[in-house]
Amino acid sequence: MRLTSAMLADSAQVQSGKLYVLGGGFDTISVRSLPAVHRNLALAMVAEVGPDERQRDLELSVQLVDEDGGEIGVVAKGNLRVGAPPNLPPGSPSVVPIVSPFHNITFPEAKGYAFIVSLNETELARVKFRVVELP
Repeated sequence: MRLTSAMLADSAQVQSGKLYVLGGGFDTISVRSLPAVHRNLALAMVAEVGPDERQRDLELSVQLVDEDGGEIGVVAKGNLRVGAPPNLPPGSPSVVPIVSPFHNITFPEAKGYAFIVSLNETELARVKFRVVELP
């Protein structure tokens, strides 16, 4: 499996195999004071799943770290199982939209952060962003 795209969004969902994103594609969260609680944040992703990865559990995890690699205590884990659509040509990968929503994340400092996306403990992507305090 490989991620073909990943972005932060205010909200996102998957419906009928399509990714719906609201307020996506940003890299900065502006806050009035610190520590700051961000009520809703979603990681919207699109993955290509190869034929050899279908019909079995793929262990995905998303972890939030700061720019120094420190853990923030925000982790999402789950299994993804992808079937083969009947109209897919043999040997073709499946395109799979994935959303990982997060609620009430506390950001202790104004600095860089990243969501690390891993498959079976192997890093697939880092989605970097920063939190800045407004003057």
